[in-house]
Amino acid sequence: MLVVLFVAVMFVSCLLQGILGYGSALVAVPLALIFLPKETVVSSMFAVGLSLNGFLSVRIKEPISHRPVIILFFASLLGMPVGLWILTAIPVDAMKVFVGSLVVLFTILLQWGRFKLPQNAFLTGIAGFFSGLLNTSTSMSGPPVFILLAGQGLPKDQFRRTLVSFFFVSGLVAALMLALSGVMTLQRVSYGVVAIPFVFLAGYVGDRLSTRLPERPFRVLALAVLFLAGAYGVVSGLT
Repeated sequence: MLVVLFVAVMFVSCLLQGILGYGSALVAVPLALIFLPKETVVSSMFAVGLSLNGFLSVRIKEPISHRPVIILFFASLLGMPVGLWILTAIPVDAMKVFVGSLVVLFTILLQWGRFKLPQNAFLTGIAGFFSGLLNTSTSMSGPPVFILLAGQGLPKDQFRRTLVSFFFVSGLVAALMLALSGVMTLQRVSYGVVAIPFVFLAGYVGDRLSTRLPERPFRVLALAVLFLAGAYGVVSGLT
């Protein structure tokens, strides 16, 4: 029964990521933590995330914004060991409240149009560091990178492909780190492996739907999802 429930959560969250280029972990992690241990959720999400992001990075045909991806990747390597320590040392509820609060704050600023970010290596590096930290601690690596790229106003499909390409390469390193540390085991990752066929299906359907979504509704939907996921993280962490 738990496997079926996990697969259902993954399908819905991966459908969303197929449309937006991000969001599977933001939606899936808080829900999956209701019925599975945090180590199992984080481990299985890497199997899901690597499958989905690899699939979408091939399907989306827009060129990648290479420079931010490179900076984000190397900066994320510095944050991953910190996140691994957080996973084992800090209660997951405290992390959800902290991350959710930041996500809600920055989403509001982005929606009001008062939060514009310049394209420079320093800010990109900060976003990469915190993405890596969140990647190994919660598997929710998206918010810092989404906020960075949304604040720079990239076109929709370039935004989507840049996100999924970064998530794929950073996810490979993070998964290796979790495996070497003993956190990721075959038993813990099994839920994610079972979900992979449904992940591909959801990603395909979501990508097809995205081609019919104009730029302005895309931005509104992306920010709405980010806000709701952040608010849910705060509420679920406090209750």
